[in-house]
Amino acid sequence: MPELPRSKSLPVRRKIAFATCTLCAFVLSAELLSRALVDDSSGSARFRQINEIVLFLGTHRSDLMLDYDPERFWKLRRGIQIEDPDNTFWQGCVSNSLGYRSPEFQLQKPPDTIRVVCFGDSSTFGIGARMEDTWPSLLELYLNESSEQKFQVINAGVPGYTSHQGLQHMRQELDRLEPDVVFASYANNDFWRWGDHTDEQHAQRFKESSLHTRLMQSRALQVIDRLVRPSTKPTASEWAQSTTINYVNPNEEWVPRVPLQQFETNIEGMCDLCESRHVPLALVLWPDRPQAAGHWSPRIDYQHSLKSIAARRNVVVSDVVSIFQRNRAMAVQSYVPNDIVHVDRNGNRLAAIAARHAVTRCVKNLPRVARNVEPGRSNLQSSR
Repeated sequence: MPELPRSKSLPVRRKIAFATCTLCAFVLSAELLSRALVDDSSGSARFRQINEIVLFLGTHRSDLMLDYDPERFWKLRRGIQIEDPDNTFWQGCVSNSLGYRSPEFQLQKPPDTIRVVCFGDSSTFGIGARMEDTWPSLLELYLNESSEQKFQVINAGVPGYTSHQGLQHMRQELDRLEPDVVFASYANNDFWRWGDHTDEQHAQRFKESSLHTRLMQSRALQVIDRLVRPSTKPTASEWAQSTTINYVNPNEEWVPRVPLQQFETNIEGMCDLCESRHVPLALVLWPDRPQAAGHWSPRIDYQHSLKSIAARRNVVVSDVVSIFQRNRAMAVQSYVPNDIVHVDRNGNRLAAIAARHAVTRCVKNLPRVARNVEPGRSNLQSSR
């Protein structure tokens, strides 16, 4: 019987190359599938956390209003409108086509207009109020009623922001918005404790170029990591519940999102940023319900720092605390039910009055009618 021809075995190098190609094809397929199934924002723990809190608070469609941002953790989605009678937190226009809680506007400042930009957290954004009832909207109304000058006020507040996020936000947006006056309202979330890492640490860890960080950019490895890692952390609702309680009864074992010293550094950074562009800055002191009633608040230390920085840097203060305490009965009743920070139209009206006084001090050296100047320069800069 004739011998059958023996099959030639592949050289070892070809076997290795073939196995390598097969493995690469498998990994690539797994990565593509994982990218289709896993949200790209999974690298930001802070973004996941804010969504857990929003969902825990039961604010219905409000979990659809935030997008991931690599510098600020999250930002407002563009063009969000919510009409839900059961939703006490967000109503009406949440954001315009540019991502601000303001009526539609052109980025290039209109001629003969003084533009005021209000950076801040949810007290500026106006949780518990419709867009037209927030203090930035009422500020524009009051300024234009009491002055021959034309004012435009832009609400750049974002719920949940700390001074860490606010500084990044200001760095991103200040030049393109061309403000003549800037408000910064922070401290409501800086003292809040979300775990054992600060905002700065979260940002640093995400940016570090360690091998683990680079590898974990792979969506496939993220899926594997979730499958094999022991489930030792509390569920989303448990963590969100603990974190919400921390807002009124701080857990000393957790660290503030922005410790006081870092808060002061962030506020100084805002002052430097505005000063370098010759734009006056007003710092907002925002009270919670106990403070409006004349009691202690965990914000007080942060507010003392704000006042100290303002005095040292010759920065205007919009003192909402004082005007609330002078109108205590109405101010305390203006807080949204079951809430100690956010207020209705009456509370926002008081805040707008305080802001109007601050704007008057900021623009006293401006010409009677603001001149249209080239983009990137403020009216104040052109008047000097």
